Amino acid sequence: MPDTGGVRPGIAITHLLKLVSAISLATEQEPDGPAETDRLLAIAIDGVRAH
Repeated sequence: MPDTGGVRPGIAITHLLKLVSAISLATEQEPDGPAETDRLLAIAIDGVRAH
């Protein structure tokens, strides 16, 4: 099946917004904040991507 860029069934936009907000809050005081944000966001995206 081709990758359509969608998310797994059952995931709403509100879930994604909360996830991104949590990542932002968790990394805002980190010395390596932008890089840590990128790592966590990559993990999160992989977890919600439709396979």
